[in-house]
Amino acid sequence: MNKLFNRNKMLMILFGIIVLILLIGFSMADRDSTTKAEQFTADATAGTQTVIGAPLNFVGNIFSTISKSFGALEENEKLRAKLDMLPQMEADIERLEAENEELRNALDVSSKREYDTTAARVISRSPDQWLDSFTIDKGKSDGLTEGMAVMTTEGLIGTVRRANGGSSYIEMLTTSVSQNNLSVEIMHDDEPVYGNISRYDNERNLLVVENIKNRSGLEKGDEVFTSGLVGDFPEGLIIGTVVEVENDEYGLSQNAYVQLKSNVDDIDTVFVLNRSPESMED
Repeated sequence: MNKLFNRNKMLMILFGIIVLILLIGFSMADRDSTTKAEQFTADATAGTQTVIGAPLNFVGNIFSTISKSFGALEENEKLRAKLDMLPQMEADIERLEAENEELRNALDVSSKREYDTTAARVISRSPDQWLDSFTIDKGKSDGLTEGMAVMTTEGLIGTVRRANGGSSYIEMLTTSVSQNNLSVEIMHDDEPVYGNISRYDNERNLLVVENIKNRSGLEKGDEVFTSGLVGDFPEGLIIGTVVEVENDEYGLSQNAYVQLKSNVDDIDTVFVLNRSPESMED
């Protein structure tokens, strides 16, 4: 019985192989149409792929959307960070442009002087002595000595009161010490009128020039320069402009109120006049 079953099994296998070979040969033959069996198999396979692929594609699209969302969020964070930095970048650009303009002005002014200058930066300024002094980043190692005049691009601002190795303490014109013995000349109709700075009016933010002769004819807008007659400053350094003239309390002379050319609240770059005390006598 077993032998008969094994023989029938072998015959069925051989028959199946023969049918498979015939089907393969038949499918490889050049034909213009497909058989019903081939159409059924192809349609069944396509339908199965559609049924199986639809949820897979749906899940794939979900993951793709999520991935893109995270990418968009990350990109938005980067763009938002850049936008947050725009005000700082604009401020830096404005500051650098202003600094470059100030340095160009300093070079232009110093090139017109008959003496060398040393450019310096303000590195320290105490709030409680805002109108008295500041410290610069140049000192004895750069050739600075006490008594040298210090200017901004607009005009005279002070004097080197103490020179250290790599820094210097600058006393401003607004202090009483710097005002001592500071003789000035005020140009009116191309004629000099002399006086001396007595004090700084903190309420009006103006220098007060005293001992001006009566009937000098001074007017608002006349420019004030160092005279070079008294003190450590050379002649011809611009100080400011007359804004008001009045008689003194005794009526013997006149006082002039002078607006400094330099902005005392905005001092960043200065240059020191490298002129020896001996040359000041010329």
